[in-house]
Amino acid sequence: MQIEYVPYGIANKYAHKIELNENLKQFPKLHDAILQHEFKHTDAKGFNRKDFMLDFGEDKINNVELLKFMFKYPKSFFQFLPFYKRKDIIFYDINLIILWTILLGIISGSVLLVVL
Repeated sequence: MQIEYVPYGIANKYAHKIELNENLKQFPKLHDAILQHEFKHTDAKGFNRKDFMLDFGEDKINNVELLKFMFKYPKSFFQFLPFYKRKDIIFYDINLIILWTILLGIISGSVLLVVL
């Protein structure tokens, strides 16, 4: 599988390649943990319970180090966008769409409870 280094996001896996933020090279332990995480993803299209649980239940990545990395390289926050464009192709991340839907639902529900 091809590994391509990019100046944004953290990491993404596609059928034929894995994209990693080029700045992860400066954080070898974090780089390796994230790369191993990406290798665990399936190539299934659409929602996949295994991929969902992997993204939201992963405990092998040091979250403190990841946060330090993200604040040092703000372009890494693009990782949390559910839709993104790469080379004239629009991609979507179903796991992030689900997460954003839940979060926006909770926020909307909370606002309605306060207003009513």
